[in-house]
Amino acid sequence: MNRRFFNAVVVITTIGLAGCRSGLDLSKSDTQLNVGVRAARSNLWREALFRFNRAVQIEPDNAMALNNLAVAYEGTGEFEKARQAYTEALRLDKSNQYIQKNYSRFVEFYSRNKKRELQIPAGGASPSTAPGTAQPVPASPPPATPITKGEI
Repeated sequence: MNRRFFNAVVVITTIGLAGCRSGLDLSKSDTQLNVGVRAARSNLWREALFRFNRAVQIEPDNAMALNNLAVAYEGTGEFEKARQAYTEALRLDKSNQYIQKNYSRFVEFYSRNKKRELQIPAGGASPSTAPGTAQPVPASPPPATPITKGEI
């Protein structure tokens, strides 16, 4: 069985059990955050994005939920949305070191990637690139850290 499939089964089972076990209520942002963190750690970014979005809908002023949402946006390649979520998270909690670290890493990656894109001539080909060869693909950022209450 492939590892990604196994991780998906674990996350889906966790979500199913969350509704059955006492104390786990999917209408609470903390529960959404915990399920989202499990999904993110399994590289199930779409599921994590959904869970973190739900957490923010439930509790819009939760800086941790916004940080995690930004991390998930990075994981899905939605960098402008990631920047917006980080900006809002920092506005809510300027002193949070996890958010600061994730945002700094994101800005470093994003600015480096933008410089690289600007160096590629229009049409995507560089003078040294022969026709028919692969073009450079923007790099993915290094993994950020989704956080839970216990980690702060």
